[in-house]
Amino acid sequence: MILSMSSQAAAFLATALAGAVLGVLYDCFRILRRVVRHKTVATTIEDAIFWVVSTLLMFIFLLNRNFGDIRSFIFMGLALGTILYFMLLSRFFTKFAMIVLRWVKSVILAIISPVLLVFGFVKKRLKSGQRYVRIEGRKIYQRVKRRHGHEDKRQSSTD
Repeated sequence: MILSMSSQAAAFLATALAGAVLGVLYDCFRILRRVVRHKTVATTIEDAIFWVVSTLLMFIFLLNRNFGDIRSFIFMGLALGTILYFMLLSRFFTKFAMIVLRWVKSVILAIISPVLLVFGFVKKRLKSGQRYVRIEGRKIYQRVKRRHGHEDKRQSSTD
């Protein structure tokens, strides 16, 4: 299909924007790794998920925007958009997202802290109660054992 110059320019700008969106998506994965520490295997799986998702998104985007027509300016637009995002915006997006996540974490902790405090108190009481039951259970077991031990001796001596 032959595209006019203005259509090609619009497609180039759209793919540059799509490249920036892919950069944001990758930054989200990076932020996730900062918040939740991962092992190498999990990081590899996340990278594979990123590439599968970004490939599907780009396929759908190109199919809708450019009728699936792949030209060199499409790749240049993707590369330019991604590079510009990482050079100009990534640092600010990452810092902003980390600030928001820390704030959300503090709000969640403020809500959950009283509950955790109550659970800690109950757990401590249950442990001491459990210890009491265990000690008393041993005492009862020892008494029963002594009684049965004496009864066994009496029965064996009468036999």
